[in-house]
Amino acid sequence: MKSLCGGTGLIASANAPNSAIPDHKKSLSFLKTVLDVWLVRVGVLILLLGSMVQFKLLLDSQPRLTGSVDLIRFVVLDSSLQAGRTNHTVDLCTKGCCNPGEANSTDNNIRLPPAIFPNSYLPCKDYIKPGSSIHDLGNISKYFYTSVEDSELLHAAQDAATQPLPPGKPKIAFLFILRQKIPFEQLWERFFANADEESYSIYTHQSLGFEEFPKSSVFHNTSIPSKEVERFTFSLVDVVRRLLAFALLDNARANMWFVLLSDACIPVRSFPYVYDYYMNSTTSFVEAFSVMEKFRRWEIGPLIQGKDVRKGELWMSMHRRHAGMVVGDVTFYRKFRSDCVRRAELQSFCVPDEMYTQTFLHVRDPQGIANRSVTFTDWHYAHEGSPRTHTAERISSALFEKIQNRTENLDGNYWGTSDDFNHTIWRDCVYNGRPHSPCYLFARKFSVIETDVQVLLQIPKSVLGY
Repeated sequence: MKSLCGGTGLIASANAPNSAIPDHKKSLSFLKTVLDVWLVRVGVLILLLGSMVQFKLLLDSQPRLTGSVDLIRFVVLDSSLQAGRTNHTVDLCTKGCCNPGEANSTDNNIRLPPAIFPNSYLPCKDYIKPGSSIHDLGNISKYFYTSVEDSELLHAAQDAATQPLPPGKPKIAFLFILRQKIPFEQLWERFFANADEESYSIYTHQSLGFEEFPKSSVFHNTSIPSKEVERFTFSLVDVVRRLLAFALLDNARANMWFVLLSDACIPVRSFPYVYDYYMNSTTSFVEAFSVMEKFRRWEIGPLIQGKDVRKGELWMSMHRRHAGMVVGDVTFYRKFRSDCVRRAELQSFCVPDEMYTQTFLHVRDPQGIANRSVTFTDWHYAHEGSPRTHTAERISSALFEKIQNRTENLDGNYWGTSDDFNHTIWRDCVYNGRPHSPCYLFARKFSVIETDVQVLLQIPKSVLGY
């Protein structure tokens, strides 16, 4: 009995209530619990502070803006577009690839693309803040005769694109890539003679060793520092970005539209027609069609999906917003520069000047481009990568009247497309949502042989409009 009682006593002792635990041990347990809670709180606080510091650093890496971070109001200063026109504001979204819609203007006749902060289309880590410069970026004329690193030039141009449009009448910046003297200079002189000088500006990139245009020429003092250019190489992309950068940095001129032209291009409309066509457009004119498999065999991933690779004419026309996006791009530029190469063993074809900007703008702002060029080019025949050259036998008033009356793209560079040839969306020229609109403002490619040039010069003003 005694043993049983002893056993019972042991069991009772094991199941004794907590009150049997000494007071000092209970105090230690309580303190440990409180300490754990505070350690967790401190850890969470440290994480929050670290996130805030990192976010602040990312903001500091962006161009300086006035207003809130996520949504800011930019005043679009284009008051000189016509007398009495009031300033208006548009919402600019600085995150993701958003498009806040068309700008609200008090003038219903003026329909301009929405002014979106260009860097909003780029990851923050890809933007390198411009450093100090020994050059006065406020005076672009100094750049025309100064050797400037492309990175410095492009960063400064991107900053310029985020600023309100310089004062003055909005201009069209004509950007010429020249391999030779302009054989059709007389035609261009006639074309610009119909324009007021406040409506346009000219920038030329000439081949190395090129002599300056005479003072009597409309092209005098328009050249930017030249670099070596070779067809089918990335050098053409660099030239395009340099021309855009110089035009954006020219804060003495309110350059709103940027038009790329070759020495084989001529205008097929009068200047007033061209000016109104651009200034009233809600989209940039960048041809960007789907490509066949051979144009997707290079290393496109992981940045670009095969379905998003695009191809089109180099001769594009873009609004200031898109020009700022192109000069500010880092991610796509690096990808194309390193991987966009021809590899015969894989039957891989990548043409940088016809694919980089086209793919970039298609991915970043597909609704902002019209997916067509306003420069007529005849690819409607067997060729080896070059369009038909118009010689004296083909040059006539009827040719230009045919080009002017085109409302469908029946001759475009679709030989490298995977899209349905009978798809009317790709052929019809849509302007501000209106189908069957006039397609072309310029045309190429014309023979530079003197006898052919003379035939071209005989086309009457009643046909060309100038």
